[in-house]
Amino acid sequence: MKTIACACILLPLAANAATTFTETWNVSTAIPDNDDAGYTNTRNLVAPDITEIESVTVALNFSGGWNGDLYVYLVHGTGFSVLLNRPGRDTGTPDGAATVGMSITLDDLATTDIHTGIPMSGGVVTGTWKPDGRTADPLVVVSSDPRSALLSSFDGLNANGNWTLFVADQSPGSVSTLQSWTLTVTGVPEPSAALLAAMASLGLLRRRRRE
Repeated sequence: MKTIACACILLPLAANAATTFTETWNVSTAIPDNDDAGYTNTRNLVAPDITEIESVTVALNFSGGWNGDLYVYLVHGTGFSVLLNRPGRDTGTPDGAATVGMSITLDDLATTDIHTGIPMSGGVVTGTWKPDGRTADPLVVVSSDPRSALLSSFDGLNANGNWTLFVADQSPGSVSTLQSWTLTVTGVPEPSAALLAAMASLGLLRRRRRE
């Protein structure tokens, strides 16, 4: 009876324990300059331990180009998130940020919005930022547009299946190259996997007590 009682205590704890899955895709592809058709990269994610997404972060690695030209969104199932929408573009800065290249992570829990916080000139942008989230037309987007397409749109979905990254360069003059992108998904594990983990922990505990 003591073993059953311990397992019953551990099961709800294990069922709620989050697990994280990370996948990086190296693409090294130049984005067509000033072309709405852009570039699409679809990847099939196999994360059998995650049945329900709790959070998503995305890392983007670009070289060259003009960061203020970039429009990037991510789609999975019913989820849709605008990662970049001409960062730095506003009524007084119609060309957006003049920085060149970026190696960034986009996270809803970050402190600063990438659209308004990005440096307006200089070299490669780094760090962790809130995604842009603005669904406005990239040709006219400004900082005051509402941010309704965040990474939280994927919360509650199954992590498995196709994830599609779309990238477009919305202004002529410079060419950006998408070197790689990384998807990190945190979510609820399969109940069976959680139970096995709980029982394994219980078995380890019992062995230690015997010792």
